Amino acid sequence: MVHDRTAVEVASLRYRPDIDGLRAVAVLAVLGYHAFPGEVSGGYIGVDIFFVISGYLITGIIYRQMLEKRFSITDFYARRIRRIFPALIVVVSVTFAIGWFILPPRDMKSLGENIAGGALFAQNFVLLGQVGYFDLIAHKKPLLHLWSLGIEEQYYIVWPITLLLLRRWRSSLLPLVSVLTVVSFVLCVFLCRRSPELAFYLPFTRAWELFVGSALALWEGVNAPKEPLSISRKLFFEIVTLGSVLAIGVALWKFDPKTPYPGYFTLIPVLAATSLIGTRGTLVHRYVLSTRAPVFVGLISYPLYLWHFPLMAYARIHYGDVVSPGLMSAILVSSGVLAWLTYCLVERPIRFGRRWVGLKVSGLLAAMASLGGVGVVADMTNGLPIRIPASIRPFMLTGEETSAYWRRGKCLLLPEQNEENFAKECAGDSRRPLLFVWGDSYAASLYPGLNHYASEKGYSVAEFTASACPPLIGFTFSERPFCKGINDYVLKRVSELKPDTLIFYSTWSYPYTPNEFRQDLTRTISLLRPLDLKKIVMLGPIATWKGDGLAANVLDYYFESGTHSVLPERTLYRSNDDWTRALDTFMRAQARDVGIEYISTRDVMCDDDGCLARIGPNGSELTAYDGGHLTVPGSVFLARHILGNLLDFKDTAIR
Repeated sequence: MVHDRTAVEVASLRYRPDIDGLRAVAVLAVLGYHAFPGEVSGGYIGVDIFFVISGYLITGIIYRQMLEKRFSITDFYARRIRRIFPALIVVVSVTFAIGWFILPPRDMKSLGENIAGGALFAQNFVLLGQVGYFDLIAHKKPLLHLWSLGIEEQYYIVWPITLLLLRRWRSSLLPLVSVLTVVSFVLCVFLCRRSPELAFYLPFTRAWELFVGSALALWEGVNAPKEPLSISRKLFFEIVTLGSVLAIGVALWKFDPKTPYPGYFTLIPVLAATSLIGTRGTLVHRYVLSTRAPVFVGLISYPLYLWHFPLMAYARIHYGDVVSPGLMSAILVSSGVLAWLTYCLVERPIRFGRRWVGLKVSGLLAAMASLGGVGVVADMTNGLPIRIPASIRPFMLTGEETSAYWRRGKCLLLPEQNEENFAKECAGDSRRPLLFVWGDSYAASLYPGLNHYASEKGYSVAEFTASACPPLIGFTFSERPFCKGINDYVLKRVSELKPDTLIFYSTWSYPYTPNEFRQDLTRTISLLRPLDLKKIVMLGPIATWKGDGLAANVLDYYFESGTHSVLPERTLYRSNDDWTRALDTFMRAQARDVGIEYISTRDVMCDDDGCLARIGPNGSELTAYDGGHLTVPGSVFLARHILGNLLDFKDTAIR
């Protein structure tokens, strides 16, 4: 985020320590949410508070300088560069340096895109292009948090020019900002219902939060109090301030990731922050926000915001999302120390002082351009594979070489697709027997293996799969709103095609309780029973891997082994086998209870010595490229071991 100490930048605008205190509230909320989302479930509202502060301060600075006829667009941008670039360059450089040693190419490619986006202050647009099931999990993107900086910078680029062009119509600025605020808010609410990602990342849908702060600055510029506040007005301010603090508290602990956001609910932190800025001199301002500790945190809030997320992301990558509270607390403390050092040693020396301004700005622009170039190279080379030791470079899979065989968008529906997008080819050809695969992307990863043997064995394969949609009638998932309709449609296709073998396959790790799973499975089988299918088979959970996936584990093992060894072909290194074994036992019992066959894929892939990570000639091929999706060789391997069972139709009637 961007934070302006206006006592230095604008002599006519008195520095307000309470605004630094409000910055502290905002940044601590964000840090709390990223570190302990279960405890600070609505901490993401800190970004909205930052937006209001930025809109207020920047507009106030520009407006007052315009009144004094000393506003310079060149000087404004030079100050922005000196304010924003130094800490950002340091943090992004360190993030890239760490990634050079620990990230596999797929992750480094994503980081390269984000570095380039951060350098251009277009990270919000880059992230929009990365939204999707096959992209990295959000909290494992070390520079994900730069999206908010991108929105602020886009505001800083456009808004000063707009104010400069409209300076002759100064009296019309507040009505204009009010109209822009309403238009942006309406667009935000509209898109939040239809495309939450667009509403979240587009500058047009978040601009209203900055404009609210801008409107307050313009209103104060016209309506500055000319005499001391009356007692009744002071009392009113006290009440408004306490209400604002309560509203922020409610949002912090009552909002959660399921809250429709941004939208109507965003009004709560935005209006609360605006009220806290608009009022001043209250007990909260004097004895809470303006005290030494909050002001100190506010002063280092920008580098603190920059440092915390890469450290957390790398910890989650290394420890496989299981980061202990103690380690996460240590990361927060480390972020604070790094932020203070960055503020003292980097920010202040470059930001302040009138000497060498041109040289500082030129150097910062050159450094940022170089970083952007590094990001572009990392992206264009698919993750700088040259940095990976030659002996393990073939194992550095991205997933594209695998998922290209899944018929994405045709027979594996993506999150934004519904059942109407299934292609005709998904039904297979006219050969019998017909194997029908029903499930999610894990089921799609089985298709290449089954299809590999189709011509040789004389059968056909139908594939009806959808991202994050297990094959259960009645299953609902808020992040995949089309699942129910897709599964209803697939059931209809099963009744039409009458496959010889119906295969249920999934990751089976979705947010349902055991009872909910039993109910959905029982309902599904009861609807299939009248179809008199020859064989229904449930495949159990496949071997899965902690960390950032199997390809990343190969890289980590190489450096952690002490001997620069390749990950063993069968291993428990970062294996989820304990979890898989328990789920396998549960799934087997459920299949038995509803009277269908069960095949344990764990029994194929794992034993007491570990799970298969590498197969093929001299162990040259990985079984999975990420946490569990089968590679094509892995799919062929599994298909070879279960195909006999799938094609055995003796005594297979459903009980």
